[in-house]
Amino acid sequence: MDDDELGRDAALLQEAYTVGTLIDLLVTAELRAVGVPATLFSFLGWVRLLEPVTPGRLATETGMPPTTIRDYVRRLVERGDVRKAPNPADGRSYHLVLTAKGHRLMDRGWPAVKAAYARVAPNLDRDAAEYLALTRELRGALRDALRSAASP
Repeated sequence: MDDDELGRDAALLQEAYTVGTLIDLLVTAELRAVGVPATLFSFLGWVRLLEPVTPGRLATETGMPPTTIRDYVRRLVERGDVRKAPNPADGRSYHLVLTAKGHRLMDRGWPAVKAAYARVAPNLDRDAAEYLALTRELRGALRDALRSAASP
């Protein structure tokens, strides 16, 4: 089936979905090679990038539903990778911050993510910044689509 049969719009989503799968396979292999568990590593990376961060902000950035965020937070707290800290702006909410263990895990795993990128970089036709900008634009569009009413 070519792009005309699938439709260019659907082809974009099909390609993006497959890109995510391939990234997962590549990064998971690199993490495994250095002995870092891949489970929730990307989500932990979002916490590290945004900390201190509320679960609501993580949901906004990742597009994940609050129930998934809650489950991931519970698992990361149980593992000792993150801790909940009071949110001075909202007593009903909390901030997530990496623990020392979480920082060590990210410090051990981040070189594996860089190694995965180093395997991809020679095959890219454009500068990484261009792909990053387009990916962020697509992520924003996808988040907005999820926020809008479902199609009939």
